[in-house]
Amino acid sequence: MGKKKPATGPFLPGFLRLAPSIHVRDTKHLRPGYPLQRPQHTHLEQQEHDPEKGLAQPQPQQQQQYCTCNHQGNEASASFASSSSTPPSPPSSTRRPPDLVIIFSWTGAISKHIVKYTEAYKAMYPGTSILLITTAIADLAFHSTKKKIKALAPAIDYLCSFLDSARYSMSSQTAGAEDTSPAPNDDPSILLHAFSEGGANKAVCLAQGYQARRGGTARLPVGAFIFDSTPGTPRYASNVAAFRRALPQHPVAQAVGLPVGAGVLGVTWVLFCVFVGYENNLISKTRRALNDAALWDVKDVPRTYLFSEADDLICWRDVEAHGLASAAPGIGVRSLLVRFKATPHCCHTRGENAEVYWEAVRRTWEAKVVAEIHGPEPSEMSGGESSD
Repeated sequence: MGKKKPATGPFLPGFLRLAPSIHVRDTKHLRPGYPLQRPQHTHLEQQEHDPEKGLAQPQPQQQQQYCTCNHQGNEASASFASSSSTPPSPPSSTRRPPDLVIIFSWTGAISKHIVKYTEAYKAMYPGTSILLITTAIADLAFHSTKKKIKALAPAIDYLCSFLDSARYSMSSQTAGAEDTSPAPNDDPSILLHAFSEGGANKAVCLAQGYQARRGGTARLPVGAFIFDSTPGTPRYASNVAAFRRALPQHPVAQAVGLPVGAGVLGVTWVLFCVFVGYENNLISKTRRALNDAALWDVKDVPRTYLFSEADDLICWRDVEAHGLASAAPGIGVRSLLVRFKATPHCCHTRGENAEVYWEAVRRTWEAKVVAEIHGPEPSEMSGGESSD
């Protein structure tokens, strides 16, 4: 038998590989002897979607403005205040950082783009572990939920070990400490950051797999959500746009592949809507699951939606509508909507937007810790317009 071909997948400095699509930067809680695979390469062996080509690194010296409660990004005209530098400084000891950040990257993301987000989180929360889960086009288009959950088994193993170790560590510290006032609760908590439909779907699969592993009504202990360019709704035009991006940039491939692909997608779209049903579409199911209180705490758990009017893959109105619906009575999510005007899909950290983006992330977690942000009624969240 020949040598086993190394699996491909992003590799980031300081991360260990649990599986081809699962990487971790663990700072303190991993139990000794936990099986980890070190990466066997430092680059991807395949061409992948490049949504952030030419992105500049955040400039720590620059100042920007952010919306204090409900919507619009750096070009909004609603209530603003001066923000701190980006990436933000580590939080003070009185505001407990997340125990774990889970990043679900957009479909086809490559390491040089993912690293912009992992490095920002390392600067913001130096002592926090990071679990990275990536998505390939086959996951979103062809693999069943059952198959995706099975592939996430190493991530679920790690989560169970991490959370158990974190709980044990916290209980030991509490037993031996005279004052534990900085910690607002006694349960480890997670900051979940999902990009696009691929990342949001993987997040739902992870929550479902975690619940199946723990049994009963166990829910993933997410303390705050960040949704970047998601969730959308099923749209034929968006499917064609995504297919176009996945094609090679060669003119012949574009000229021949796009019409053929659009035709195949059209037939598939019609058959699916007729025989399966619009509401049973993977995107529709994911959209509903993000507000499913059986998978994770939803009520009063802060979340932020970051999206753009210029996104050609996900309609910004779909994202905004989900945020507004989530804040409705009965769900009770405390939401921050950040709408950019000209950034492409999953490219909202470009230039000065980076300060708005990361300030929104920081505020989302602080809302979880000290309850500074309270979700307004949907009518209050929809007011105001962008200005140039």
